[in-house]
Amino acid sequence: MTAAFVACAGASVTRAATTPTPAERTEAALAAAVAAYPQNPTALTLFLEKIPKGGDLHHHLTGAVYAESYIDYAVEDGDCIDSTYSILPPPCDASKGIFPAQHAIDDLQFRNKTIDVLSARNYVPGNLDNSPEIHFFETFFKFDLVVNKHWGQELAQVEHRAALEHELYIETDLSPDKFKSMALGEKVGWTPNFDQMRAKLDAAGVPELVAESRKNLDEGIAGSRKILGCDGPTPDVGCNITMRYIFQVLRDRTNEVAFAQIQTAFELANVDSRVVSVNPVESQDDFKALRNYDIQMHMFAYFHKLYPKVKLTMHAGELRPGLVPLEDMNQPGEIHEAIELAGATRIGHGLDVLYEHDPEALLAEMKQKDIMVEVAGGHYMLPVYIAAGVPVSIATDDEGVGRIDLLHMFDFDTRTYHLDYYELKKMVRDSLEHAFIGGADLWSQPEGFGTMVPACSGQTLTDVPAAPACRAFLAASPRAALEWKEEVAFDAFERQF
Repeated sequence: MTAAFVACAGASVTRAATTPTPAERTEAALAAAVAAYPQNPTALTLFLEKIPKGGDLHHHLTGAVYAESYIDYAVEDGDCIDSTYSILPPPCDASKGIFPAQHAIDDLQFRNKTIDVLSARNYVPGNLDNSPEIHFFETFFKFDLVVNKHWGQELAQVEHRAALEHELYIETDLSPDKFKSMALGEKVGWTPNFDQMRAKLDAAGVPELVAESRKNLDEGIAGSRKILGCDGPTPDVGCNITMRYIFQVLRDRTNEVAFAQIQTAFELANVDSRVVSVNPVESQDDFKALRNYDIQMHMFAYFHKLYPKVKLTMHAGELRPGLVPLEDMNQPGEIHEAIELAGATRIGHGLDVLYEHDPEALLAEMKQKDIMVEVAGGHYMLPVYIAAGVPVSIATDDEGVGRIDLLHMFDFDTRTYHLDYYELKKMVRDSLEHAFIGGADLWSQPEGFGTMVPACSGQTLTDVPAAPACRAFLAASPRAALEWKEEVAFDAFERQF
């Protein structure tokens, strides 16, 4: 009898030891959904629609807005759309092919063509439009007239959509100065001595432009909150999204124009905690972007030394064989310079990492320094970074122009690169750990997602933790508060399986 009892007890212990955890059940559900995909894609879509998605760290406000909205803004402003489907200021003249923007509302054929030109929808190469990359970048010039006049509407659209996708946080690139620093740079001209150049620009009006930029942000944020009803009785789900802003620097410009943008950006980020980074944008293979890359990295390094609290993310490594000569892709390479010279702690894209000088050493350095790579769907270097232990996060980049969303990115990467649930969960956690929002990390060590800091370790995952020490810790750290909220969401998500 005793032996039988012991045997039963042993069996019971064995069964308990092999009972799958919620995370293991969730991984099994994802694996089953992927296996069933060719016959039943719905299961994978529903799984990935519900998964908590953390932060979108590579996000361009103007590229995130849909062409249909830009048409609406043009109508609202009384603008025109010409025969190239560019938005232009009035007067309109239909006899010259310059139509009132309302024409893109009333005429279905004209509307559809306008949407196709203002985005990547239905892109088909043509004689004058034979590159998807050129088409992509040209769209921004075509709706440029309206983008800086409608920040409230744009932010509201982005925040509402992000909340529906189970995101918590966005860092979006925009131009808080509405491009005015560029004119300031042209006005003062180029001086190779950085100290003298900075003094000239401050005397010419950078401090005043910083103050104006803060007002622009105030107005855009207030406009979004009003549209979403954030201060009313029934706030939109978008009100739950935490936003921070990255000052984008148009890099295909002369030295004086680039320097003026960088200076304005750093001085703004130094005094306004909403602006968390500075980031060079535009096509990396453009002539001035290539020719001036090195000196621009020295500009970033100069201001980063002056304002060390300003974090840097950088578009780098966006070249490929055939797009530019191979010598433009290495020796030592743009990713190297962004990290080692400018001081970037995040890299946007990083697609040509294997063409950098000594790529294995670079990948090891990125792992050792905990340099994150922000990836978008179709990022063919994703397996390389994962295998090297470099942290990555999935991002939308330009969801409006690209006609995609974060679900699409998760779906593509999961199927293409055979990602499992644990890899997806790590990417989501990394998106918050590497966010520039500030504050202490919830985790006891970098990339240590198994153990929380002592104040919160062992706490039940509820909206408000029971321990006063944990509540105090979260209240003092915006980053940790978001990370805790995400762990609560993961716990609820995994309990469905």
